[in-house]
Amino acid sequence: MHVKEVMTSAVRSCRPETDLAAAAMLMWDGDCGVLPVIDQANKVLGVITDRDICMAVATKHRPASATTVGEVLSG
Repeated sequence: MHVKEVMTSAVRSCRPETDLAAAAMLMWDGDCGVLPVIDQANKVLGVITDRDICMAVATKHRPASATTVGEVLSG
């Protein structure tokens, strides 16, 4: 078996300025729990997970719509 046989080719992604609510909806619509975070040149900066979103909302005490992916992204 080769990776290309099981991989997803239509990858959804987000940018650092995307708010967490929008990122969560991308995950919901794409039935996934992780999104690559890309810059203007489509270079991968990191990933954000559904757990990252949950923990950010719980610890920052702000709505998901008021917190950006860039605030949560580490590295």
